[in-house]
Amino acid sequence: MNWYSELYLGKSARAKREKLIQKIESGKTPVNAYLLTLAPGEKNQLEIVPAWNLRFEHNRAQLPLIIGIGCGKAEIFELVRRITEEVYSETKGADLRAYFKQKIREA
Repeated sequence: MNWYSELYLGKSARAKREKLIQKIESGKTPVNAYLLTLAPGEKNQLEIVPAWNLRFEHNRAQLPLIIGIGCGKAEIFELVRRITEEVYSETKGADLRAYFKQKIREA
């Protein structure tokens, strides 16, 4: 799996970071965990993926860059808001995909 080096975490996910990543990497399904990824196509920017969806090997193999983890829908939506505000404050735009692609190139 491809993890963003500066992974964004919700409040609950922050406390369980290592345990969540370990479960996700091993194909287990953490209850109520959601991943925030770059959307696979060019039309959308981000995609929210329920962790339970990764119990299928073909879904794990096709997963793009993971940029965040949240425990629960409210927490993952809060991450999207926080990321969007961060990108806007730095770029005065909302092209999240371009922002992360640039950050990856710089790393």
